Amino acid sequence: MDMLHIAGIAVTVASFAVLLRQYRKEYAMLLGLTAGVLLFGLILSKATPIFTELNHLTTQAHINKTYVSVLIKSLGICFVTQLAADTCRDAGETAVAGKVEMAGKFAVLLIALPLFGQVAELAVGLLAG
Repeated sequence: MDMLHIAGIAVTVASFAVLLRQYRKEYAMLLGLTAGVLLFGLILSKATPIFTELNHLTTQAHINKTYVSVLIKSLGICFVTQLAADTCRDAGETAVAGKVEMAGKFAVLLIALPLFGQVAELAVGLLAG
C-alpha cells in the first residue's frame, strides 16, 4: 500500500470539501463520507497479507482461532465506528458522534464477552486446583 497515494487522495478530497463547503455544506459532507468509504476499501484491499500472516502465526503457535476472530472483528468494529464518528463530526453532530463511539465500545465488549467467560473459568480452575 502506497501511503503517498492515500495521503494525496485524502488531501485532495479535503481541499475540495473545504471549497465545496462554502457553497453546499451537504455536498461537502457527502464528498467526505464517500472518500472515507473509498479509502477504507482501498486500505482493506491491501490488508490481505496481514490476515494471511496472522492466520499463519496462529496456526504455528497453536492459538485458538476464536481469539483471532475476536481480534479481527473488534478491529473491524473500531474502523467502522471511527469512520462513522468522524463523518458525524464533519456534519457538526458531535453528540451523535459520541453515541456512535459508545455503541462501538459496547459492540466490542459484546464480541469479547465469550473470552471473559473463558478467562473466568480458567481463574476458577486455577483457584480450585
